Amino acid sequence: MVVEGCPIAANNGVPGSRSLCAKGQMAPRSLDSSQRLLYPQRRIGPKGPGARFERIGWDEAIEQIASTLMEQKEKYGPETFGILSPQAYPVLSTIGRRFLNLHGSPNYLHSAICFYQRQASCNTVVGGPSIFSNNSTIPAHMEKSELIVCWGANPENATVNQGGARKRLAAKRAGAKLIDIRPMRDPLAAHADIWLPVRPGTDLALALGFLNVIIGEGLYDRAFVRDWCTGFGELAEHVRQHTPEWAAERCGIPAQQIREVARMIAAAKPCGIIYGNGVGDQARDGHWTICAIQLVGAICGNLGKPGGGADGAGPLPPTIPLRRIPIAAERLQPSEEDIANGWPAGASKLVAPEFPRWYVKPGSPALCSGYFQGLRSIVTGEPFPLRSVFAQCTNPLSATRQPSLVREALEKVDFFFAMDMFHNPSCDYADIVLPAASHYECSHQVGMVNSPRGTFVGMCSKLQDPPGEALSDWELYFRLAVACGYGDDFWGGSIEACLDEQLRDTGYTAQQLREMPDGLFVPRDPASVKAPPSQPDYGRMFAGLPEGKLQCANLVVGGKPNARGDGLLPALPVYRGPAEGLAETPELAREYPLVFSDVHAHKLANHSYYNDIAELRRHDPQPWVRMNPATAASHGISEGDW
Repeated sequence: MVVEGCPIAANNGVPGSRSLCAKGQMAPRSLDSSQRLLYPQRRIGPKGPGARFERIGWDEAIEQIASTLMEQKEKYGPETFGILSPQAYPVLSTIGRRFLNLHGSPNYLHSAICFYQRQASCNTVVGGPSIFSNNSTIPAHMEKSELIVCWGANPENATVNQGGARKRLAAKRAGAKLIDIRPMRDPLAAHADIWLPVRPGTDLALALGFLNVIIGEGLYDRAFVRDWCTGFGELAEHVRQHTPEWAAERCGIPAQQIREVARMIAAAKPCGIIYGNGVGDQARDGHWTICAIQLVGAICGNLGKPGGGADGAGPLPPTIPLRRIPIAAERLQPSEEDIANGWPAGASKLVAPEFPRWYVKPGSPALCSGYFQGLRSIVTGEPFPLRSVFAQCTNPLSATRQPSLVREALEKVDFFFAMDMFHNPSCDYADIVLPAASHYECSHQVGMVNSPRGTFVGMCSKLQDPPGEALSDWELYFRLAVACGYGDDFWGGSIEACLDEQLRDTGYTAQQLREMPDGLFVPRDPASVKAPPSQPDYGRMFAGLPEGKLQCANLVVGGKPNARGDGLLPALPVYRGPAEGLAETPELAREYPLVFSDVHAHKLANHSYYNDIAELRRHDPQPWVRMNPATAASHGISEGDW
């Protein structure tokens, strides 16, 4: 690509980087939409649909936001300000969190439906690296897998890079067997040797059924269990009750098929399990589902083996030193409650802890509150109401559940400001609406890709100037930090100074890197890349866990307070199932026998993102519902009906 004579690198030389999905290919087309927000606006009438706004300047908008935040900080406490986790996550997770911590609030309102939950669950079972290194789309050494189980993952549609889907199909061509576990059959599932259409939200029942067979029939790796597992006896006793028949009643998979697949998993050497948001982040039993899936793979002797999940050699150090942007978590002040309970500083001020207050995810000192639960506090006042909320490139009315409650929260909150490329429905409730530049319209993001071949570092290339007075998320945070008096801790308000500090050890400045359209790539000495060990270093892998062993009965969480603080967590997977389900609520199921499950990502859109791009919308012009043909026929529904 060439922009005004300047070549723009289209990839970073890493295998798989060219395999973009349609969304990634077409994303720049959204820049020229006639619906773009162009100027800062202030609401001048009542909140709600049809709200009226007046145009104001950036200085006036920043001054009103800063003065309101500082007044509320003094009156109610800094913790009453929260930022809703957006699509622009890389900015909020660094610069946004730094602003929050300097302000004194731990209330980063994370969406709670992506990645963090899986990662936390993995940490409590295996101590860090999960099956396939926490990556459901580009697993480690998949080419060595004899059997690949894709469980609740959608690598064909849910990510920008298509490398994972391609590798999975390549492994099948090389002889690997594929098992796909998900409610809906899609093109990738059609390539599987076995498809298990599990009922939504019942994956834990299936995993417990697998464990019942694997342990009950003695199919596990006895040496691994003897030497590297703690609590196996308790787990074995616990899963005795979870027979394939018990699981079948809940998950809808025939008991005999549960037995057959469990035996296949145990027999494959190795078996790699890929899992995604569908099982660990977006289900009522998400934590214990991930724990149980981890145990299915681990006790069969797969963990850390090439093709079995979690690279036993550990992560490769980057060949280019890149500093992290510090989020200033140490600036949060511990309360007496934090000190008395041994909690991280600021934990007592979480409005809706996403994890129990005592838990800190290894490698990340940052605290989180839940997106929806934070909004709910405005309505309930429990444990205290948020007074100011910032929606940074997120639409609360469609991004989370119970839109009627979210609407009530947006109506009630003292101060609400939003920043987006488009005026979404939630903006009608905002006091201030700010126009956002796309990442294609600024060059404030340093990117790094670390691979066995070497390390790539480059600056996000600007394709065009933003329209009107739109600014980047970086510019907002830096200007707001200065206005609130935090400028000395925000590089004097200079984005360039921040980026140059991040790049200091590379020997390049941000501007020098911008002038390198192909970025900077430093190859790795092949001699420094160790082959995956045939026998993983479990001592290193489990070093941070109780007794230095894999947690079959989870001593990390067992007996500890839950996130609500109203009970203790179990040490073994306890099945609850969906709040409404065929087996869980049979009376309701008799009246409403169909189960609805939404699809948040498909080839042409992700939630509502990219629905405005004509080239994509042409292929998917209308909302759709997919039903089993027999079910549709029984209700008189035909293809194309409205």
